[in-house]
Amino acid sequence: MLKTRILLGSALVLSLAALMSAVTRPRPFVAKPGEVAVSKGGAVRIEARPSHTAVHENGSEIFAELTVTLEGEVAKVDQPISMALVLDTSGSMSGSKLEDARKAAHRLVDLLTDRDELTFVSFGTDVTVSERRRISPESRATFHAAIDALQAAGSTNLSGGLEAGWRALRGADGGKRLVLVSDGQPTVGLLTDTQLSELVGQVHDEAITVTALGVGSDIDGNLMQHVSERGGGMYGYLKDAGALEEILGREVSAARSAVARNVELEFDTSTFRVAEVPGRHLDLRSGRPVLHLADLRPHIPTRVLVRLESLRANPGEVAKLEASVNWRPLGGAAQHSQVAFSVAVVEDLADVTASRDEAVYSRGIGAVGSLRLVAAAAAYERGDVAGASSLLDNARSLFAMSADALAGEAEVANVRTTFGNASAGERKELARKLEKKKMSNFGKENEGD
Repeated sequence: MLKTRILLGSALVLSLAALMSAVTRPRPFVAKPGEVAVSKGGAVRIEARPSHTAVHENGSEIFAELTVTLEGEVAKVDQPISMALVLDTSGSMSGSKLEDARKAAHRLVDLLTDRDELTFVSFGTDVTVSERRRISPESRATFHAAIDALQAAGSTNLSGGLEAGWRALRGADGGKRLVLVSDGQPTVGLLTDTQLSELVGQVHDEAITVTALGVGSDIDGNLMQHVSERGGGMYGYLKDAGALEEILGREVSAARSAVARNVELEFDTSTFRVAEVPGRHLDLRSGRPVLHLADLRPHIPTRVLVRLESLRANPGEVAKLEASVNWRPLGGAAQHSQVAFSVAVVEDLADVTASRDEAVYSRGIGAVGSLRLVAAAAAYERGDVAGASSLLDNARSLFAMSADALAGEAEVANVRTTFGNASAGERKELARKLEKKKMSNFGKENEGD
């Protein structure tokens, strides 16, 4: 009898212990379809929405949509601007490119006010720098005359132009902005995307925002986008003269109102691998994937779509993604916001499919498919028809998985027909137009692209 009581008592203790463990163990947050995880506190708000609320035990591919917004705690500003206009006058800029660049430079000078300062830098093989001057009727006339006198000649010392603009803005007040106008084809100095983006990163670390305006149908758009991304600025394509005033107007407005700089979106990769961020460059030097975002202006959201691959895990566990935004306000210390969401790990693939948020999934598929279309256009531009066809087939397969498969199929067919029938010169211009059209699919519609 005593032995029975001891056994029953032991069982009761164990049951109570198990119950207490179940009660006190924190239950992980697992997203529900359509649910948005939101960061708490801080002036920068991050919203994260996964395309699925479940992943397979052997790994799944899902998307996450993150929206970063500077909230009202940071006061709006209307600050004066100190700007360096850095203009490419190398031989590759001859003809219509230089004319488009002149239009951009003239318009930018006209948009500045007597509160602002301007330095004018031109570069070919050599670099010419004007003194930083406050805008006045006299200095405005001097800048316009210098722009009119430009001639295209020599090599392309793009890094030399950037360094000269950087030096000219040291010690300046207000919103510091370096605007590069070029076809992005360096031939002397620093030549690679990596070298130039590292240089621009050093410039941006000193609270100088770098914007890149590309000219000409043979622009190196990837380099110019990389420069603007790393510099926290905007990227614009000036072949469309009708959009010139809008692009530069947005640039000046951003320079006056941007109050959050050096914005970095960083991902924890303990349970997910960041496979792709369509339309953006991942910086992997720190060991963690980092995106450099454009300077934030109050209440203007920046959207990022991320393609993720979950790592192997046991059913019943959760896979968690954490994302954090680090940034610097005007004249203040670095600040930090963080968001996280978790999804369930399951053993049945049908449960993964059933957990899908069609809206986020379709946007993710659209962004990746658009990237393949842009890559196909670039292949056509190079004359690589076989490579372009393979990329279009891949895009068609992707679009077939979305809710709007017919529209994706039609778009692939249109690119195949349009580029297939175009001349080499026409393909260059078509590629630029397609690239510009697809920017909103990469979540970059609010960054000047």
